[in-house]
Amino acid sequence: MAHHSTLDNTLRARIRATPNIVRVQLVGTLLNSASVVVKLFMPLLFRLEYGLDVQRIGLLMASYGAGCIYGAYAGGVLTQKLDPRAMTAFCLCFSGGFAAFLATPLNLFSLFLLVPAIGALDGAFRPANLRLVLETVAPSQAPWFQGVHRVCFNFGVALAGFIAAQLATHGYSSIFLVMGIVTMLGGILIGAYAQGPCPVKSARTPRRQRTTVRPTAYSPWHDRSFLLFICAQLLALAIFDQMYGTFGLFLTSDYQLSNGWMGYLFALNALAIVCFQLPALKLIDRLGLARTGQCGAILLAIAFPLLLLGNSSIYAIFTMACLTAAEILLTPAWTLAVMDRSAHRDRGRYLGMFSAAWLGHSLYGPAVGMWIYAAWGGQTLWWTCCALGVAVWALQARTIGRWTVRLDKSSRARTTLRSPSTNNDI
Repeated sequence: MAHHSTLDNTLRARIRATPNIVRVQLVGTLLNSASVVVKLFMPLLFRLEYGLDVQRIGLLMASYGAGCIYGAYAGGVLTQKLDPRAMTAFCLCFSGGFAAFLATPLNLFSLFLLVPAIGALDGAFRPANLRLVLETVAPSQAPWFQGVHRVCFNFGVALAGFIAAQLATHGYSSIFLVMGIVTMLGGILIGAYAQGPCPVKSARTPRRQRTTVRPTAYSPWHDRSFLLFICAQLLALAIFDQMYGTFGLFLTSDYQLSNGWMGYLFALNALAIVCFQLPALKLIDRLGLARTGQCGAILLAIAFPLLLLGNSSIYAIFTMACLTAAEILLTPAWTLAVMDRSAHRDRGRYLGMFSAAWLGHSLYGPAVGMWIYAAWGGQTLWWTCCALGVAVWALQARTIGRWTVRLDKSSRARTTLRSPSTNNDI
């Protein structure tokens, strides 16, 4: 009882010490993730209520994805020049407003203007929001708030599914109208807190040092180690992407499981993240980011080959459990590693590239997986995923492993989330 009382007191103390802007940004995280998931209903909206053909719907969805990628990188760059509080408020307000416009009859030209604009706003929100959540708290609290950020994101995903199920009976346009209005209200709430000095400062090189420090030294495009890390991230996300396509096909065709099993497995995934993401931060703290990344890569490598051990539903559960554990470990480890790596550099561009890679993997992961599955079958695909997982492990050993980032007190005090205003030396 005393142990639980201590935990409750610690949790309450952390909540009381949370800056108001962080609380508001966590609400923004929830709304942004919910609104992005609702965008997955755009094909149904365009098909059933706009009467568009499949080719035009495909082009519209591709334009949304391209907008997300461009917006994520551009948003990261803009956080170096603009107040991220105003940016997140702007993105939520206009993304919500444009989404609400989709509920009204629009011509095709207007759709091709609005849809990529919505994608760009959704993408630009992420790096600005991440900086505000992690840079405005004490460095020692950053890992915990990264976990809270992840929980809010997944809760928003679950909330979107519930809202969409309730509103779909009134037509798909009602989903976009309601979520658009709610998202705009969230933007207005964040805008109300965009007063006073900006808590996130620019990491640009001071004028007096521009003659002695190469500008390229601050850019992620010239950081070879970081580019290798992004390659590892893209490979890992391609493995995760198989959950949303070939995994379900394999279970129904080879395992002969009913379609309802995918719903159960995704419910297991979401519930496990909400329940275990925060407790897992203690394990990440003990292991350090390098070992955490390696453990996550190993789990990712063995997850899908488990399906080849038999054709019982228990192997599908084991696979989803491994994928979920890998997600719980890798997501905070990646984010905190990027924050540390960018501490002496152009953090906005680093977070922009990281967010763009996170959003861009959907352009190739499902397509490549489907191609391998159709050409050579599930067994070849799962062993390919295993090989990619080993490659992720090797690349992370060369990147995060060499960055020697650990979440002990001394490391956090020296490097993790150091204020960009002090980043004047390489």
